[in-house]
Amino acid sequence: MRPLLAAVLVLLTVPAWAGLNILPTTTLSAETSNNTSAAAAFTTQSNGNAGPVNISKVPTRSLLYAGSNTAIYAHFMAWFGGTNHMNVGYRSDDTTQVNKQITDMLSRGIQGMIIDWYGPNRREDTASLYVKADAETRGGQFVFSIMEDGGALKSCANTVGCSVTQKLISDLAYVYSTYEGSPAYMRMSGRPVVGFFGTEAYTIDWNAVRAAVSGNPLFIFRNSGAFTKTQTNGGYSWTGINTSNPNDMGLGYLDNFYNVALNYPAEYAFGSAYKGFNDTLASWSANRVVNQQCAQTWLATMKEESKYFNLNNQLDAFQLVTWNDYEEGTEIETGVDNCASVSGSTSGSNLNWTLSGQENTVDHYTVFISTDGQNLMPLRDVAAGTHALNLGSFAIAPATYSMYVKAVGKPSIRNHMSPAITYRVSPQVKIGTPLNNSTVTTKVAVKASAYSPNPVTAMQIYLDNKLIYQQKPAILSTTIKISVGTHYMVVKGWDTSGASFSSAVSVKASVAKTTAWRYGIW
Repeated sequence: MRPLLAAVLVLLTVPAWAGLNILPTTTLSAETSNNTSAAAAFTTQSNGNAGPVNISKVPTRSLLYAGSNTAIYAHFMAWFGGTNHMNVGYRSDDTTQVNKQITDMLSRGIQGMIIDWYGPNRREDTASLYVKADAETRGGQFVFSIMEDGGALKSCANTVGCSVTQKLISDLAYVYSTYEGSPAYMRMSGRPVVGFFGTEAYTIDWNAVRAAVSGNPLFIFRNSGAFTKTQTNGGYSWTGINTSNPNDMGLGYLDNFYNVALNYPAEYAFGSAYKGFNDTLASWSANRVVNQQCAQTWLATMKEESKYFNLNNQLDAFQLVTWNDYEEGTEIETGVDNCASVSGSTSGSNLNWTLSGQENTVDHYTVFISTDGQNLMPLRDVAAGTHALNLGSFAIAPATYSMYVKAVGKPSIRNHMSPAITYRVSPQVKIGTPLNNSTVTTKVAVKASAYSPNPVTAMQIYLDNKLIYQQKPAILSTTIKISVGTHYMVVKGWDTSGASFSSAVSVKASVAKTTAWRYGIW
């Protein structure tokens, strides 16, 4: 019997922890590394394009007006990979890259892309075909459309005898036969959507175009003047640029577009938002700049439509300008920098943190706990504006932990993880019964457990500073006798390091009712 008893005592020296069970579900690397479709080799540029980092995947729709069901699209540049454009670390005509970009868009709550297109048999066309194929595998969750760029007409316009109108008709015939039949092609009221960018630079017979084109597509043009163009079906806004003031976010431009759009309810309106604009690195630079202002331009342009549209008057569509125009500094593929950082500390059981940067760029904070500094478990999400969390409420086992606070940005804004914050939970004793300040009989059931990173070697009960009970197991359950009156009880634990730790309660003992009745004093 003795060997069995000894084995039982050894097992009892390591009590089961009844508090927080730490089960890592992520890693520090996963929470801080590039989670975008941008190339890992891309580096921060002087025009405001951030290097690829860990960005917020909070749904983009949360920045629109309450109750919005507006379709959200991203304007997509499909021209990268040749010597005529900036090297961004990937080729647009790469199926793997296209797959990554669509996946990234969907993860941000973007429902489709509007492709800036330069005509058949070009890199942009090849990339568009890859988009079409990939979108068709997404089960109706992602759509695309073609936007004819004026660049597709430039060569014809510079060629004697070439009709720009006929070139456009030819391009649209190709779009109809190649793309518009796809179940993933963007439609409104059952009609395919075709956009136009920069075609206003050329003289085009739009009545002839409309008469010749198949498929009855909707024609969507740029800026507020779109609503009065010949053969128009609506318009889209772009970026507002004040060349004399780079801190002008262009909200007046957006206001004008939305005001005009409201006067044409029968036509479709595509609003827009942008993080900024900076074409100083583009080969066609005009030195136009709209400063990002640490994500304030992004937030402000995302919200401007809420002055004009609401739950009962929905905006038809919304275009993010742009997904990946790195050359004009409008890309959001790498995320939007809010110029922030987060740091933290502990005081007792309180975790506190501070944000360097503007609070309105943060959606919420996530607090992580780790036993090794690398494998993390989310502990709790905390609302933006709150910078503290009481860790004592989680019943964390005695040990030393690494805590992290992640400032999760508003949609597409950069996330920021604090450096590791050391949190030590000291060895402790938890007394289950009796409760503090309780009234008991002279026979008191005492139940307690000792917890320590090291094996517990002994537990003791002190009554009014006198040792009255001792055992080896770390889980204590016994009954003691005390006299009538108020007593101070301490339960102490010891571990193999020689450390002691305790908890105390005050109890008041009285004569049991049955005993009092028996002696005639009740």
